[in-house]
Amino acid sequence: MMPQLRIWIDSIGRIKRRKFFLKLIVTTVLITVLPSLVSNIFAYYRVSDIVEEETGNNKLQYLNQTINTLEILLNRIKENSNLLALNRSFISFENFPNGAYYESLQGAIPKEDLPALYAYLEAKKNTFLTMNSFKLSDQFVDSVYFYDSSKNLVITSDNDRSNRQFRREDFYDQGWYEAVQNMQMNPVFLDTRVAKQYPQGEKELLSVIYKSKKANNAIIVNLDASMIYADIISKLNANDDMYVVSSSGNIVFRSQASGKDDFPRIGLSEALQHAGGAGSYSIELDGGKKLVSYSSSKLLDWTFVNVSDMGVYTQGTIDIKQTITYTAGALILFSLLLSYFSSRSLYKPISRLNALAKGREDDIRPDRGKGNDHQDFRHRKRSVHVPDHTHKGANDELSVIGSFVSSTIDERNYYKERLEESLPFQLERFKQSLLQRHAMSLEEIEAKKDYLGLDISLHDLSVFLLSIDEELASNGEDMLAQDLCKIKIMDALRDSRVLGQETAFFVVNVEKDKVAVVFHFPGKGRQPLFHLAQQLLDEVNARLGAQCSLGVGSICKGIGELPLAYEEAAEALKYRILYGKGYVISMDDIRADNGQTFIYPSQLEEKLNNYIRTACLEEALSTFGAFVAEIEACKNKLHYNQIQPIFIQLLTSIRHSFSSFGTDIEILFGDGTDPYRELLDLESLDHIVLWFQSLITRGIECIRQEIHARGNQHIAKIIEILENEYDKDISLSWVAERLNLNPAYISRLFKQSTGQPFIDYLKQVRVDNSKRLLAEGRLKINEIGRQVGFGSAHYFIKVFKEITGLTPGEYKKIYS
Repeated sequence: MMPQLRIWIDSIGRIKRRKFFLKLIVTTVLITVLPSLVSNIFAYYRVSDIVEEETGNNKLQYLNQTINTLEILLNRIKENSNLLALNRSFISFENFPNGAYYESLQGAIPKEDLPALYAYLEAKKNTFLTMNSFKLSDQFVDSVYFYDSSKNLVITSDNDRSNRQFRREDFYDQGWYEAVQNMQMNPVFLDTRVAKQYPQGEKELLSVIYKSKKANNAIIVNLDASMIYADIISKLNANDDMYVVSSSGNIVFRSQASGKDDFPRIGLSEALQHAGGAGSYSIELDGGKKLVSYSSSKLLDWTFVNVSDMGVYTQGTIDIKQTITYTAGALILFSLLLSYFSSRSLYKPISRLNALAKGREDDIRPDRGKGNDHQDFRHRKRSVHVPDHTHKGANDELSVIGSFVSSTIDERNYYKERLEESLPFQLERFKQSLLQRHAMSLEEIEAKKDYLGLDISLHDLSVFLLSIDEELASNGEDMLAQDLCKIKIMDALRDSRVLGQETAFFVVNVEKDKVAVVFHFPGKGRQPLFHLAQQLLDEVNARLGAQCSLGVGSICKGIGELPLAYEEAAEALKYRILYGKGYVISMDDIRADNGQTFIYPSQLEEKLNNYIRTACLEEALSTFGAFVAEIEACKNKLHYNQIQPIFIQLLTSIRHSFSSFGTDIEILFGDGTDPYRELLDLESLDHIVLWFQSLITRGIECIRQEIHARGNQHIAKIIEILENEYDKDISLSWVAERLNLNPAYISRLFKQSTGQPFIDYLKQVRVDNSKRLLAEGRLKINEIGRQVGFGSAHYFIKVFKEITGLTPGEYKKIYS
């Protein structure tokens, strides 16, 4: 053990004496460890940020699902309340003549009031039944009130399946009355409130107030707030604290785990200041990190807030942090050992360079017999001053080596200057200049061609331009791979047997993805030229195992026409958007094909838009296929710049069809996306076709949803027309024409929504209004029939008796 220990002690002493060696070890360790350590720390914080960001996005998604579910529920309540207010039972009860009088009757009732009182009670009974049916239509409805201001009456359908009536000032629940008096919009959603119950007790309710058509009358629908929280809010966000805050700052809902005192502590001022928006932020609370996510409902004007514990989600990042710590320690230890052994080997060349730089030129054996250039460089090398070193040390070593390196750099710069003046570089630049517009004369071209050794004729030349397709360019970003591909193409062209040994030609690297071939082609015509181009393209593609395209320029009588032929070949390659990639393309063929004018298929466009407006997906896609087939059939008649304007015109037309249903085409692509810019960026006809098929499919799905949502709106408009214009000559066709709808569609939708045919509903409205006129007793029966819309008195009497069981005359005697 002693000899081995002595060896280690001597080794450590040598390291101390050689400071550069020690620095080399430390530097190697830092280079090895620091990048990994820094990248791991960066990755740790990046992962933490991503975890917080993704968690916030997920919580926002949960909040938006909650908002959408709650808005769907309240929209359904709103629509049902609207239909409830338009129900015949409510209208008959509200407008019953002398209703307040019959409510005030007490004791013995006069005999002459009995028939009318019976009819009034029947109307009230139907109102109760309608309210009970409405209450049972939705599980969240706790109770329904109907407030009749003219009768100072509140009637109820309670959660215990009972019906009661009260004077307004005696009613046990007064929490809604002030909102009815101050309503500015219809309906009104109140904040959750603790309402008194009958006969005693309290319950937390969410009330929706809907004013009926008669002034100051209202329907109050009370929703069970606890059930809404349990079945909707809590299920979607069961593990977090939830708050729902109104625009006035009141808490509408909150989770069971959270308390009202916790609300100011979670920093919600930021969320409430951005009402109408959505976002997430983190805060420190109770020694832990909390993530607060908020989103607002435009319909309810409420802000939904979710508070989650980030500790649950960041447990994985803590494990990462521990892993980074252990890995860094092990890496440092391993790097120390590796650096020591590797630095010993690295230091050996340093000592040799040091000896070489100190003037040990006897170890260098320069070649003899070199030309003046070599002697000149040796002279320049000796002119570099190399200082005399008399002591050892890291700084001295580096200084000597630095001087030696400086002389080496002089040598490299000298040969670099010579390389820039070399013939190959000048030859390549000269070949490129021949394909560009220039002012060189034939004499200058001939002289430079002979000087650079370019073997090519000045007459009967032609140009092929080979383009590397995207698949060959290694994702279009790896410049080294692209250059290697061009070198392979150039080698394939030089080794090609197609051009033959007798054909003079040269290859030029012209653009980042193109290679040109200029060759002598005397008196053989265009057809042999195209045949030669196809053979050459097949050989290059086979050798590279990939796909290229080739543009053919015209035959040049003189070398001065070469730039025009090259531009013509480059123009031909642009037609790949029409002809596809991997073909030989010539401007002569394109000019011949463009002899006729392409006619835009406007009839197919109109047919396609008709199918879109009627939401017929299969027919729309089939018609679009026929539209594309028209373009493909005439693509030889089109300029490549005409393709995109054709589809931009089609996109504009389709956009108008979507707009007629209120569908914004930008929504189909996402906010901030310009569909026209996206269309212009597509590079081939196939990509354009796939893009349009996706657009048509998504747009028709949106239109189908819109058609379904408009059904209830149409019924409300039809009932409003019948209620306000019953005295006109109304028919199903007349209403359909007025609303710009199909009569059969109206008939089917009306029967599904109201439960009775359109004409029966119209008869009932006219009879109800005739009852009011008969009760007033001022007009004759035939005049009343005309005023309510019946064409003849006989028909009026017949319909009236079918519905009421009495003739108009009998009804007038009883109620007038």
